[in-house]
Amino acid sequence: MSKTVTQKLSWRLGELPPATGLSLPFWRKMVLEKKIKSRKPSGGAIIILDEDLRAFLSGEGKEETPVQEEFATTA
Repeated sequence: MSKTVTQKLSWRLGELPPATGLSLPFWRKMVLEKKIKSRKPSGGAIIILDEDLRAFLSGEGKEETPVQEEFATTA
């Protein structure tokens, strides 16, 4: 018996929590803050392409934030 494996081309926001383990409010925030590339066809739901999801989850395109060292001041 052979198994057929299909790859999703795109995801709706509601499909992401069970697939990734991250909450729906988290995904909404990422879309609103434009941290993940998304699309919204006219009159349609927000869509995230599978390649964009994989890039986000792997950390590709993530902006580097400089680490700020804290210096203790002595009196």
